[in-house]
Amino acid sequence: MSGTPIKLRVAIWCVCIWIITPGADFVPSGGGVGGLTLAMALSQYPNIEVNVYEAATTFTEIGAGIGLWWRTRMVLRELNLEDDVMRLLDTRPSENRTPTLHYRKADQPEGVSFATIESRGGLVGVHRAEFHEVILRRLSPLCGKHTSKRLVQYIQSGDGSVQLVFQDGSTATCDLLVGADGLKSNVRSTLMQEFAATAEQSGRIPEAAEIRDCIRPRYSGVLVYRTLIPAEILRRVAPQHRVFGGAVQYLGKNRHLMAYPVSRGRFINLAAFDVDPGQEGSFYTEAWVTVADPRGVASLFQGWEPEVGQLIACLAGLKVNRWAVNVVKPLPSFASANVALLGDAAHAMTPFQGAGAGQAIEDAYILSALLGHRLTSRRTLANALRIYSSIRQPQTARVAERSRENGLHFALHGLNGTGLRAVGERIQANFEWVSETDPLDDLRRAVGMLEAAGAQ
Repeated sequence: MSGTPIKLRVAIWCVCIWIITPGADFVPSGGGVGGLTLAMALSQYPNIEVNVYEAATTFTEIGAGIGLWWRTRMVLRELNLEDDVMRLLDTRPSENRTPTLHYRKADQPEGVSFATIESRGGLVGVHRAEFHEVILRRLSPLCGKHTSKRLVQYIQSGDGSVQLVFQDGSTATCDLLVGADGLKSNVRSTLMQEFAATAEQSGRIPEAAEIRDCIRPRYSGVLVYRTLIPAEILRRVAPQHRVFGGAVQYLGKNRHLMAYPVSRGRFINLAAFDVDPGQEGSFYTEAWVTVADPRGVASLFQGWEPEVGQLIACLAGLKVNRWAVNVVKPLPSFASANVALLGDAAHAMTPFQGAGAGQAIEDAYILSALLGHRLTSRRTLANALRIYSSIRQPQTARVAERSRENGLHFALHGLNGTGLRAVGERIQANFEWVSETDPLDDLRRAVGMLEAAGAQ
């Protein structure tokens, strides 16, 4: 049975996807990479209308560099975005397996290289704001863009519709809400409360408590200092610095630093990490993002090898942001009834796989294919969302755990006398999936499940 054509209204804080003729509405919420990619992907369907709602007064993206692995590039290729992204680079990266990340033990006067991991296609570094702009340019001219719209709550009705209530008092009604509203997601909070209430009604009190424990983000024990160093500044300090040739990670006990070129080599993306594993799982009560004193960052890396000192010396006069890395505990599901989650709202993780943005893009890829399928209609929406969750929830949980493990390796924890060579082998193993697995396999499974259900 053919589904009803979809009309889509997409929000950045709240992305509303409307099925107009008689069909269903969908609303993704959140203005980052995942929400915009979903909006762009859905705009390929001629009967989908997209409206983007942003809580801020302008459409912007914060952050510095973003890494794109082979697997993410394959998704971008399928979404016809890869060529646009590649134009941000000086040269198109290799399609072959290539040296990608170089590792040095650097918390000593003379550093030592101990591993270079390989991956298919390498790691493509781009400026996050430039990547954001690529997606914005590809949004359909029919896509409405609305700023200063913050979702306060949503209400699911018995008829399957979802009412959205914004902070300015305005409301909207849709048939599907997709929350892409980030780490502090209001949509996740309400969705988990609904799950917990259902569990309580069935007498599953401990399960309800576990579900509610997923609402509030937890501190990972990691602080990260981020900035973009103009390449000419580093060249004045160290014209032959190793990072001009590609991504390098400098490791030490409880601290590590990563640097790589972005924006056609005009900048060096730098992220310096300060790790306290004993704080993992706590609640971070200070401001999550603050401006840091470069001198404080320099004090963290005193006594490290000269290559690190040269990078740190470039921070003087630059704006350095300090981020507390918070994560979302694994959720029981990404969807219920006519509400779903996407990106950090569903699976915020540590950055030690370089995969947070990539996983949000994969969410959008799978979800857009299911929503745009001919078998998806108002009647079958809930099933399409169940399939989306069944594909994406276990995958993102595996990536998040690999990222957590890498974070411990980078901070040189858990060596147990095995030495640096073993650390390098473990890091390589944790990165294999980014180039040796195929996101198209997930798409085929998702579509196969949808079509099997339709045949029944």
